[in-house]
Amino acid sequence: MTDNLQRLAEMARGIASPEAVAEDDFGFSLDLDDVTLNFFAPSGDSYCVYCRAKVGEFGDLECPDDFAEAALKGNFFWRATDGATLALNTEENAVYLTDRFDDGAFEDEDAFRDYINDFLRMLFDWQESLNASIAGKEAAK
Repeated sequence: MTDNLQRLAEMARGIASPEAVAEDDFGFSLDLDDVTLNFFAPSGDSYCVYCRAKVGEFGDLECPDDFAEAALKGNFFWRATDGATLALNTEENAVYLTDRFDDGAFEDEDAFRDYINDFLRMLFDWQESLNASIAGKEAAK
């Protein structure tokens, strides 16, 4: 794990609790109740970090077109994602929200806490949108 990720993991322990942070060779995860944030660096690049969380699963929906359209609009110039990206993992039939920031983006624990709160707010907004799309499709059956 890079020095930057190690520093962020220490900040995460101060924000949540030591038990909420799990480290591995690639980065760390931060468990916050029903949400897990994964922080990792791309291979060979110690100057940026990604934060990723699962928005949700499509379940048995064969064509999640309403949500997919909203996600595409959200990704367009990152208008509805504050610079993050929504992506579909077809193996899991799930949507993920991923953000990227540069090494040293957070001067202290308060700045990192603000980032996490903003990321969670955005994640919850997209979870609500996904759930509404699923509920709308199921109601139309």
